[in-house]
Amino acid sequence: MSAIGKPSSSTAPTSGGPSTSAAPTQQSGVPDSPTTSSAPPDATVSQDDAAAVLKIYQTENNTANASLDTTAIAKAETGSLLALDQCNMVYDQGAGGSRAKQDETAISLTNPTFYPVRAADYPRAFFAIATGVQSGEANTSVLIHFTQDTSGAPWLVDFDVTLLSGQQWPAFAVDSGGVLDDSATHLDQLPLSTVDLAAADRTVLADNNAGQPGSPFLSDDATNAEQKWITNEGGSEPGATSSLTVTTDLKPPPTYIPLKNGGELALYGTRTAVRTAESGHTFTFSNQGWAKVAGADSMAGGFTAEAVWMAAAIDPPDKSAKIQKIAYNGGLVSVHN
Repeated sequence: MSAIGKPSSSTAPTSGGPSTSAAPTQQSGVPDSPTTSSAPPDATVSQDDAAAVLKIYQTENNTANASLDTTAIAKAETGSLLALDQCNMVYDQGAGGSRAKQDETAISLTNPTFYPVRAADYPRAFFAIATGVQSGEANTSVLIHFTQDTSGAPWLVDFDVTLLSGQQWPAFAVDSGGVLDDSATHLDQLPLSTVDLAAADRTVLADNNAGQPGSPFLSDDATNAEQKWITNEGGSEPGATSSLTVTTDLKPPPTYIPLKNGGELALYGTRTAVRTAESGHTFTFSNQGWAKVAGADSMAGGFTAEAVWMAAAIDPPDKSAKIQKIAYNGGLVSVHN
């Protein structure tokens, strides 16, 4: 997790590069929740253990960020978030200046609430909502997903999403112990499964048809922000042409949080690739973080900028209602020929 005020984004080579995002850190040495011989197998993480995991993650994340250490952050994160934060660090190493200084600044994850996922065995997981506090940035509300593959393995964060300004998280359906209550939602009444939801979102990003007749998505701020990033990437140079490819990223696979009032908060990933090309033109990345990410100061003829995105969208219980994206996190992960 890097700078927390906004999702990671990047601009064309002539106008800068991706800004960083916030993400928590891993856990090691946190005890597994105890089980009893008289009860059914239960690996569900306890509230106390979840709190210890978040605390360790914060420490490890800040240690990695302080020196832009891509190896250290790999001990705390995995999946799409790791790819995003490692690229942010590499970019910052090349960009330096105030951008790097901001992303090296410590992040505090305050006022957390934990939502364990019921588990009879490993792997197991939990969600946490916390306020991200970092000097120089506005406070944010971030939803973080922690996973543990086996007993004794480190807890890792595989994604986080940050609320946009003015939004708030919907109330989650939980049982008396604060564990997410899957029985509170009726998946057969939802407009789209989480896999279909991610597939539909690919079309929204590629065609920019959110809010149009036939689109399952509202024309919302999160979709517009992603579309703006894509447009900026494609418009990097006068005369250049661009093409967009959007695919579903199954790491992590789509998942959901049941909502108290029905429906679900669907969480899913996408990966975009924007190809910018102009015959005979050399695209210059020098004096920018792009050069560090690309491993070159320039590329002749064109380049591809790849990004990962994680989105949180309210998938309503009413099939006639449209889906609203309320949070996201993402940005550049590679630049190549």
